[in-house]
Amino acid sequence: MKENKANKKGRKLLWGTVIITMILSFMFFYVLYCSNNKYMTREEKAIHGLLYADGSYESFPVYYLSREWEYYPDALLTPEDDLDKYYFRYISIGEYGGMELGNSGRSPYGSGTYRLKIMLPAEQHTYGLYLPEIFSAYNLYVDGVLVGQMGNPDPDHYVERTQNRMFTFKANTSLEILIAVTDKSSASPGIQSVPVFGNPLKINTIRGIAVFINSSVFTLIILVLAFSVWAFFKTRSRENVLFAGVCLCVLGYTCYPLLHTYLALRVQPWFSVEMLFYFLAFPAMLLLEYEITGQKYKWMAWGVLATAVAGLGVTLAGIFAGGMETAALSYGISAATEVLKWFTAVCLVLTAFFYTEGMQGISLLAGTVIYAVSLAADRIWSLYDPIIGGWFPEWGGIILTGIFGMFLWRELTEGYRMRLIYEEQSRQMELRLLMQKEHYQKLTDALEEASRTRHDFRQYIRTASILLEQEHYEELKAYFHQFAQESTEKMQTPVCYCKNMSVDAILHYYASQLEQKGIKYRYSVEVPEKMKISDLDICRIFGNLMENAVRAVQKEENADEAYVNCICKVKMGKLLINIENTYAGEVQRNGAAFYSTSHSGQGIGIASVSKTAEKYGGYADFSARNGVFRANVFIPLEDMDLRLSDKAG
Repeated sequence: MKENKANKKGRKLLWGTVIITMILSFMFFYVLYCSNNKYMTREEKAIHGLLYADGSYESFPVYYLSREWEYYPDALLTPEDDLDKYYFRYISIGEYGGMELGNSGRSPYGSGTYRLKIMLPAEQHTYGLYLPEIFSAYNLYVDGVLVGQMGNPDPDHYVERTQNRMFTFKANTSLEILIAVTDKSSASPGIQSVPVFGNPLKINTIRGIAVFINSSVFTLIILVLAFSVWAFFKTRSRENVLFAGVCLCVLGYTCYPLLHTYLALRVQPWFSVEMLFYFLAFPAMLLLEYEITGQKYKWMAWGVLATAVAGLGVTLAGIFAGGMETAALSYGISAATEVLKWFTAVCLVLTAFFYTEGMQGISLLAGTVIYAVSLAADRIWSLYDPIIGGWFPEWGGIILTGIFGMFLWRELTEGYRMRLIYEEQSRQMELRLLMQKEHYQKLTDALEEASRTRHDFRQYIRTASILLEQEHYEELKAYFHQFAQESTEKMQTPVCYCKNMSVDAILHYYASQLEQKGIKYRYSVEVPEKMKISDLDICRIFGNLMENAVRAVQKEENADEAYVNCICKVKMGKLLINIENTYAGEVQRNGAAFYSTSHSGQGIGIASVSKTAEKYGGYADFSARNGVFRANVFIPLEDMDLRLSDKAG
């Protein structure tokens, strides 16, 4: 009954996570759509190919030229041509995927001319026109003058080049912008990104912010990628190499804004490489999620294989679609891309939904839902061109990649912590073996000395008898005095700190170190020879506490004032351990945790003592005040059989 209630509660939490994440994600993308969209800015928009740009030059806004350009299809025009003789229609930038103007029976490739007239203040000023990537070659005319060219749009001498460019010129009263474009092979022919017009300084400021953000993200992904590769060679973990693959794919399809900022590139092979990285990110994300969640189902393997094959197929189809006479294949590729994206998103969400591992599972589920919502937002608000940053799927992909990174970072740090604990436990095990070996050697030496003394005792008696028979009483008296002195020195009984031989060996080891340094050591130790606490655990407690105490007092310059007190009693069914030691300097702590003085991070020894005490239903308390560090450990010994059996059950 309790298990059913827990399952129902877990399902409610999962569904609540999905619903809340969906709502918040849609709100986030809607805010981006309204506030970071070149189509939604508040300045005046062009109407029927005419834009009225009012206001003084100082307050002149930045205009995003997104609406109602005059478009002359299938015509590569110049200002000398009589435009009245050519057919045109009004279109918005990005309204159509190519030059087919929504007719799948026409070719999306060829030539086209865009024209816009802008009314300006009467005074002459310098203006700027920023043209993001235009596929794939164009001539720019301002007031009938050729002010810029990218590639060569002449169909007979066609040279494709794509780059983000800024052009400046002087104008007053009005100006006419004419952009003649030719494209023969790209997936986004013509002008698909919104041009920007206005004060050059303001435009460059916005460009600079965008480039800075893109460069920062680019650099961050490279650093994370390098770290993932390093972590893979250190740990040989598949998760790290898969995450490096995801980072490489994200890097491949998000770096093109920077490339087009600095370089004039051909469409091929760069566009196909970008698409290949984009599609390979899908199976890479699926593989990484399956590896993180540990869910190994056959349908998952088939899903990864399907997305990889489909991605390669769509990429190859995009290459062969260049220059086709109709847009049917391009439309089919676009539809296949949407199916592939949604298939990947559904697989990611389902895998995360059935991965129930506390907050880790919740964060993974939230990340996959955000990615799915980014795809939906890309379809719902399709007329979106970001002023700063990337498109919705890029936001979703980077957020999901960041959550994957947090997963792996947490696992890596946990693995590093466990490695430190393992190394510390191994070191302590070797140290305990050394302690017991030295303790055993001392006991063996004492037994051998006692055996030799017993063997020599007959000689002592024989000599004493001879002296007595000869009535050499003074010599006999001196002989007995010497015999008693030598016997006392040789027959000293080794100190026994407690009946528990393992703990006794530890105390002997550290007592000898304190004796060598001349540091005071006071003790009163009562540890039962047999108890329910395992020798390994009780040695872990005493070993860590005594090692920390000895290490602290050895650093003190004045050995006369340094001391270590070790008191252990069994009282009222509890094992009480109190160890005090002086220390020099400052003890750094964060709440209840103390930082180590031998390595970076929190002290492993103290944490190990606390965890061992909690294992048996006890606790450990540590304090540092007035140059004295105190460690108190309380472990109940009564009813321990019942408690341990409950844990085993």
